[in-house]
Amino acid sequence: MSRLAPRLLALVAAVVLGLLGAASNPQPAFACECSPITPTRAARQADAVFRGTVTALRKVDRGDGARTDIRFAVDAVYKGSVYAEQVVATPRESTECGLTPQLGTTWVIFSIQGVEGSGDDAVARLITDNCRGNLPTANAPRVLGTPRVPMAGASDREERATGADRTITRGLAIGGIALLTVGAIAVAGLAVLWRPGRAR
Repeated sequence: MSRLAPRLLALVAAVVLGLLGAASNPQPAFACECSPITPTRAARQADAVFRGTVTALRKVDRGDGARTDIRFAVDAVYKGSVYAEQVVATPRESTECGLTPQLGTTWVIFSIQGVEGSGDDAVARLITDNCRGNLPTANAPRVLGTPRVPMAGASDREERATGADRTITRGLAIGGIALLTVGAIAVAGLAVLWRPGRAR
């Protein structure tokens, strides 16, 4: 009996550990996987290509819509419309291939045009990730050609201006509909009051 006790104890311990491991059911961690891409191909696939220094990082939203807005001080544009202060959106998590640059670092960025947010809050914005071919360097590849200066201003200020215009337009449309409705009611009322033969 004394010889069986250690074996029985070891068997019970193994069963308990096995059950605990099954109950925990750890989820596999998926790392970002990108196919290698040359600067030539990256530029061809991009809507905008520029060189800039990271000046700010801002986390936006939560859950599925979580992203990081990266603000760049741009000094060279190789393709597309880019502002001197350009905000580029990227997925929040590195497992989703989000770009995670350090403040003060200079990058050559390959980005596409996309829409961030939904409904009235949706804005057109440049988007990038680790699979776009971004380069952590100030030395842009020669294949990108001769750069030009960025447009003056900040991209997010233009987004706010567009949003304000959209709000004003929507307000004017609602006001116009209300006035038309009131006018139609007034005309109908006058038609009833002033119909021929009615005592005034």
